[in-house]
Amino acid sequence: MKTDFSVVIAVYYKDNPQHFVEAIESLLGQTHMPSEIIIVVDGSVNNDLEKILKDYSIINLFKIIRLPKNRGLANALNKGVQEAKYSIVARMDADDICFRDRFEKQIAYMLEGNLDIVGGQIVEFGTDIKDIVSERKVPIKHDDLVVFMKLRSPFSHPAILFKKEVFNLLEGYDINIFPEDYDFFVRAYLKGFKFGNLNDKILWFRLGEDNANAIKRRWGKNYAINEFKLYIKFYKIGFYTFLDFLKAVFLKIPVRLLPFFIYKYIYFNVLRKNS
Repeated sequence: MKTDFSVVIAVYYKDNPQHFVEAIESLLGQTHMPSEIIIVVDGSVNNDLEKILKDYSIINLFKIIRLPKNRGLANALNKGVQEAKYSIVARMDADDICFRDRFEKQIAYMLEGNLDIVGGQIVEFGTDIKDIVSERKVPIKHDDLVVFMKLRSPFSHPAILFKKEVFNLLEGYDINIFPEDYDFFVRAYLKGFKFGNLNDKILWFRLGEDNANAIKRRWGKNYAINEFKLYIKFYKIGFYTFLDFLKAVFLKIPVRLLPFFIYKYIYFNVLRKNS
């Protein structure tokens, strides 16, 4: 018996129309099809994106939600998940590509393990999926994920599938914190929800032609400040002990402030598995 689920994908003015089509088509080619695809349009978009939205809007599978102003991914996801009809919700970005059996494997893994949030391994690519740059490997089992989560996010956000009850109990993503997904997972753990990642690759994650530019948003003073605020929150809500807090601050924050060429080396050669 087919399990119904929703997919939520946000699109905004900077998204590439062709990449957006490739992302949507990868959803439509699944061996276990979504029951609905919710597209949240985060503010005004260009004519090319509007044409694509119009083409998909006539298909019953799609629900288009328009937000008057661009207020960021966390806010857009909150609006989309709130509108989801089904008890299981999948995340997807507007420029990534799903493996054809992504949802078939994730749903089976979720149901068999009675899991609340399920992710998987991702492949980072440049110009197309033949241009593989690196892989992000994350732990498989709940306990290992919790240990990993003390320093790094335990899931690759665009590749997750979760029960809507998790979202409802947490009252969605915190729009005032960044990264909002890391915060979401920590709060879910503190509420007793159970995690798991597939050992299989399930998503191609687009870095684009300029790999360096793609990772710059995770580097620099502003990112370091946001990360520091996140770690303070983790301490206040009881996820971090004071020692955990110190470890995170002294191991993570300085890396964000290194010269970019050093940060880039660490990202691709330490934090990732090179192709």
